[in-house]
Amino acid sequence: MKESVPLKIAFVGQCHTYGYAGVPADAAFPQVCRQAVQSRRPGVVVDVVVEEYQHPAQLERAVTAALRTRPRVVVIEVVGWLAVKGSAAVDLSRLPRTVSSAVQRVQHFRRVSQSVIAKFPKALENLPDHAFRLATSILGNAAPRHLRTSVAEYEAGLQRALAMVHESASVDCVIQGPGAPNLVMSSRLLPATLIERYREVEAMARRVAASHGILYVDRWDSVASNFYRPNSIRPTSEAHSTWGHLLADELISAGLV
Repeated sequence: MKESVPLKIAFVGQCHTYGYAGVPADAAFPQVCRQAVQSRRPGVVVDVVVEEYQHPAQLERAVTAALRTRPRVVVIEVVGWLAVKGSAAVDLSRLPRTVSSAVQRVQHFRRVSQSVIAKFPKALENLPDHAFRLATSILGNAAPRHLRTSVAEYEAGLQRALAMVHESASVDCVIQGPGAPNLVMSSRLLPATLIERYREVEAMARRVAASHGILYVDRWDSVASNFYRPNSIRPTSEAHSTWGHLLADELISAGLV
C-alpha cells in the first residue's frame, strides 16, 4: 500500500481564512483549497494552519508562528479593506519615539483620551445624553482598534514577512491579492476613494510578488454579483468556494503542491 504524503499549507490572513458568522471554518477558502488539492493529488494529505493578522505590523508575528509549524507553502492574504477601515491613516512620525508597535499605538491613544476626559469632565456632562454616549464611546476607545494603514506601511510589513519566509529552507510563499470591493453597501461605509485604495493595495501586492519572483494569485476579477454577504465586506460561502478552487488551481499549476 502506497504511503500518504503529508503536505502542510499555512495561511496568514484575516477573517476570510478562518470563517465568521454564515461561513464556518470548514467552508472558508483554506479548507476548500485543502479539499480541492487532495481530490486532485491522490495520496497527498493536506494539513492547514491558519494565523491571523489585522494590521501589517502583525505580519511578522503571524508569519513567525506559521513557520514554526514547518509548512511547505505559506499563503499570505492581502486585502484592500486594511487600507480603508478607520477614519484616517496615522502620521507615525508624529508619535513619540517609544510608540512603535500597533499595540503601543492603541495604548498611547487610550492614555491621551483618558487624559482629555479627566481634564474636561464638565464639558462632556453638558452634552445631550445621546451625544455624551457617542463622545465617551469615541474617546474611551481613542481610535479604531487597528488604525487604517497606509499602502506604504502595508508594503513594508509584507516585505519584512517575505524576508522571514525566504530565510526558511524549502518553504515557498504565495501572495493572494484582494478581490474587487463590495460596492453595494451603505454609503457611510464607502469612502469616495474606496476603489482607488483597493487598486493601490492590489498593485502593491502584485509588485511585491514580482520583486520576489513568487506566485501571485489574482482575485480581483473573481468577484461577481452576490459575491459578498449583504452590506458586508465578507464573501459568501459560495464565494469562498470560488477562491478556494482558484487557489488550488494556481498552486497545482505552479507545481507548489
